[in-house]
Amino acid sequence: MKLKQLESTLSSIQEFSKPSIALEQYATSPHIAANMLYTIDTVYDDIENKMVLDLGCGPGILGIGASILGAGYVLGIDIDSNALQIAKENSESFDVDEIMDFVRTDVCLWNNANDEEF
Repeated sequence: MKLKQLESTLSSIQEFSKPSIALEQYATSPHIAANMLYTIDTVYDDIENKMVLDLGCGPGILGIGASILGAGYVLGIDIDSNALQIAKENSESFDVDEIMDFVRTDVCLWNNANDEEF
């Protein structure tokens, strides 16, 4: 997919209806998202058939874009259930919901006591 086509496709993603200042929510523009994803895909060959983790996914623009570019699986994580609902609806409207899952959690509370460093 060409860069401009990706940007155009991403421009129809539903954004936050009421961004939370406390959660520092802001929309990633289709232009920025498309450029990031296009570079990751074409320069680093790091999207197609890969697992993608979208932390702070908001309405899901990066995860959906990765799905469109052929990601094998995308996991979107956010603390805001309203944002996750929008992301879920967006993934369904782009017909990529079969390879996307969403989890509501606060990554700041993750306990790494059992993590092992390599």
